[in-house]
Amino acid sequence: MHASKAVFRALLAVGLALLVMTAGLFVLQERGTAGYVVSILSLAVQVVMVIVGAAGLYFEWDPFAPLIEE
Repeated sequence: MHASKAVFRALLAVGLALLVMTAGLFVLQERGTAGYVVSILSLAVQVVMVIVGAAGLYFEWDPFAPLIEE
């Protein structure tokens, strides 16, 4: 479980960092521009990353068990 937990923690940390930076810069975007659309799509992907990382840690999912024999 150690490898999966480390991967999910890293995914959660990276996702949260990117989410905070993108959300902070989102307020500077003008509606209707291409950058605004890219920011929305980026925020959606980052929210999914955070949800997957949090769910993996919460439910103690171990998808790497067959790959890593402990």
